[in-house]
Amino acid sequence: MNPTTTSQPVVLTPEAVAALPLVPLGSLVGVTHRVMWRSDTSMAGILTVEPGHRLGWHTHHANDHHMWVLEGRATILGTELGPGSYVHIPSGVEHDIDASATGGCTVLYLYLSPRS
Repeated sequence: MNPTTTSQPVVLTPEAVAALPLVPLGSLVGVTHRVMWRSDTSMAGILTVEPGHRLGWHTHHANDHHMWVLEGRATILGTELGPGSYVHIPSGVEHDIDASATGGCTVLYLYLSPRS
């Protein structure tokens, strides 16, 4: 199943999500993700930050980030968050997912282009 689509619905069972390629996020060590859906400007996926690692401070200039913590703990925007926590980061806001002092975390993320 190719998760890249803009015109067809996507339905993924837990097994299908687990079968998606687990790829490093850029050159970061200890940070991986599975892309569940993507268009030219937006995407949805599962991001894992391993214990003792962090995503690193960065800013998105065009898209908003939405994150739902599924497992583990990490510090996001200065607050340590655990399962069930939600974060919205508007474009232009510097942020990090820091699991350097926790047992790591897994988040569902949406990287969405704001509608004009």
